[in-house]
Amino acid sequence: MKRDFLGSGAGPVGKQSKMKHKHVPAIERALPMERIIGVFEERFDDPYLNPMAELTFEELTTAFPDMPKNELEEGLSHWTSHSGEKTLQTKTVETGGRESRVWYVHGLSRHYADASSPNHGRVALG
Repeated sequence: MKRDFLGSGAGPVGKQSKMKHKHVPAIERALPMERIIGVFEERFDDPYLNPMAELTFEELTTAFPDMPKNELEEGLSHWTSHSGEKTLQTKTVETGGRESRVWYVHGLSRHYADASSPNHGRVALG
């Protein structure tokens, strides 16, 4: 009977094991996406469907008083350029002849009706 060099029953060896948990970058731990979305949800009824749900850096700074401005800026930059789902977006808007940058939540929040409803499966807007 042949045995592998790690002994019997040993699984595959490699840098990433399926049993290891995924490393979460420090910036994601300091400023999780859920926390950012929470700020939008506090200010706007449904930030996913509200085209006016935009926040300036100053408003976000006020919403996160415990976070240094440079760390907040790094976190916002991280989430807007995140390789996964693009939930947080930014754009430049003109207000009173002055350009400023705002952040908004991108996506569609679906609210499903009761399965017995004639509107079952349709998206409720509002």
